[in-house]
Amino acid sequence: MLMATTPATAREAERILSAAAVGAGLPETALAAAVLDTSRGKPVPARPERALRQAVHTARTPDPAPSSASGPYLLPLREDAERALGRFFETRLRLTAAPADPETRRAFEDSLFTLCILMAQPCAPEALHEAVQYSES
Repeated sequence: MLMATTPATAREAERILSAAAVGAGLPETALAAAVLDTSRGKPVPARPERALRQAVHTARTPDPAPSSASGPYLLPLREDAERALGRFFETRLRLTAAPADPETRRAFEDSLFTLCILMAQPCAPEALHEAVQYSES
């Protein structure tokens, strides 16, 4: 019945039914019986119907585009990443010693920005993590 109402292969219909059963908190056989009852004119109870709609929607929604971290992108030369990491750690030490110095803060922010650009990451913690992992590999 599910294959007829939702264009799906037998395997996809089984996955949708399993996901809906988990979402509704029912055994698969009970949900399958409820779906079959709809062909006989009986309405499906609200909770299983919501779970079934959500499972169908999830099955039909394409996966989101992979993030830049998981996709292929150009990596910098290892020496450049190590140099940028060294500069970051150096400026961090200088900033710790003189937190009120605007020149030191600017140098620290520049080193973070450089890491973000080199590692193609939008935020500093991710860029730092990527750079450390890359230089250690």
